[in-house]
Amino acid sequence: MSIARWIGVSALGVVVAGASALAFAPASFLDLALREATAGRARLADTSGTIWKGSATLVLPDSAARDPAAGAVIGGLAVPGRIGWALRPLPLLFGLVDATFSVGVGRPSVRISGNPTELRVGAGGLDLPSADLARLGSPWNTIRPSAALSVRWGALTIRRGVLDGRASIELRDTASAMTPVRPLGTYRIDVTGTGRDVALSLVTLSGPLQLKGSGSWDRRAGVRFTATAQAEGPEQPRLLALLSLIGRREGDRTIIKIGG
Repeated sequence: MSIARWIGVSALGVVVAGASALAFAPASFLDLALREATAGRARLADTSGTIWKGSATLVLPDSAARDPAAGAVIGGLAVPGRIGWALRPLPLLFGLVDATFSVGVGRPSVRISGNPTELRVGAGGLDLPSADLARLGSPWNTIRPSAALSVRWGALTIRRGVLDGRASIELRDTASAMTPVRPLGTYRIDVTGTGRDVALSLVTLSGPLQLKGSGSWDRRAGVRFTATAQAEGPEQPRLLALLSLIGRREGDRTIIKIGG
């Protein structure tokens, strides 16, 4: 066999081996990508399948585990139900992304399309019947709250890490291990991305603990949020200790500040 032919056969073997390895790349490789993209704020655990079609459990690590260089998922809030995905390989050859994912059985799939600098996420939702928010770390672990969560979002666009679109998070029947008053209330957090920054707002839908606040989030400064808390109705005396714990008292109100 000539040298040129030997080099050609060897090169072909390398290409075939590489293609075979990529075709059967384990789903755990997606955890690496998600870890880097979110700076460790979201991880995939208990993965199965391949990067093209598989499933996993979505975990939001607590603050102590948010190390982008860390390996295994240490702990945090696990989203109930497995996340399944399907990624089309052909568009990747042209630098495009075309994938779908779903959470739990019977939930409609959400499509993700675009390219590495601009991703479009279809409208969707996520429900957590009971979540221990203290597992998210500071500042949640101060009052050790729990709630049922409902997350809804419209069509979203993410350009170079900046969000454009709207989402809402509803916390129902919220409780805290620091007070016997249950429930404290039901609240809604609205997230609005303008393509430049992300605005956050908090309103109370019902309950004796009234919360209202606003703030912002960006990749460099993180979350900056200011809220007021006030107890109403017959549960007011039993909530005074909790109000003193979560912020600075100013008259009958408590001022809560997160970040900056």
